Amino acid sequence: MEPKPDLNDLEILCAVVDLGSFRAAADFVGTSQPTVSRAIARLETRLDRPLVRRNSRSVAPTSLGLRYASLARQLLRDFGDVEAELLNTDEMSGPVSVSAPPALGRRLLAPILAGFCAEHPSVRLNVTFENRRVDFVDESVDIAVRFGSLAPTWHRQRLLLRGHLHIYGGAADAELASLPVDEVLVRAPCLLLHSTHLRDRWPFIVAGHRVWRNVKPALTSNDVGSLIEFVRLGMGITLLPDFMVHAEVDRGDLVRLTAPEEVVPTEVFTVTPDEQRCERVEALLDYLVSSSSHTRAQ
Repeated sequence: MEPKPDLNDLEILCAVVDLGSFRAAADFVGTSQPTVSRAIARLETRLDRPLVRRNSRSVAPTSLGLRYASLARQLLRDFGDVEAELLNTDEMSGPVSVSAPPALGRRLLAPILAGFCAEHPSVRLNVTFENRRVDFVDESVDIAVRFGSLAPTWHRQRLLLRGHLHIYGGAADAELASLPVDEVLVRAPCLLLHSTHLRDRWPFIVAGHRVWRNVKPALTSNDVGSLIEFVRLGMGITLLPDFMVHAEVDRGDLVRLTAPEEVVPTEVFTVTPDEQRCERVEALLDYLVSSSSHTRAQ
């Protein structure tokens, strides 16, 4: 196949398909009719297929010509967007891509991101809520929000949240709060968030040492909001970071069943590529950290 087509030839093809005439396309693009004819001929030679049918009075696109013109329009639009982005001198205008765990994203980050957009309406957020590790380069992610210890290759980290993992039950489970954690796990059904590393075992501090206790789920869910509702309704207990359930605890919907000396700490970080960040990414990082500071458990 010949080298890639010229963008001008693609623009001419779109004009011919839209206007149904070489002369009208030439006037629209601002060139001559022979130039239009040569551009269509080059594209047809490249594909070895006719793109238009000609007669003495009009030009009609073939089915291939219609498909080619449709794809060419999208390509031209995308190229225009890329150029506009490169030439944009307003650093606070443009896209920022954010990846975060679903539970954290929906319950805590979504209101913060909405507040940032209200202050910076020219910033376009692309938000993905998922638990898997992302590739910053291949997936064009600017900011990832993640729980716990991070890989040593992820150097650009900022602390977003710090808290502790507690067992929570509904109001009817308050009597379990006086029991050792091992007995709590025996007495109450365990409800698990199956999309995390805590889906089959929970960490605690016992006699000053961190230990893991295997848990047999009575129910699993991929949605933390539903899990909290199941606990509130008395179906069992669950393990969650304290900063995720402040509102439910304050209302009395959930009861903390673990003692301070039994719980392990948990942290949430923002992670960014190991490269220079633009102003709008830096602004969002600062906004996330400052807006989350009041929810950090002390």
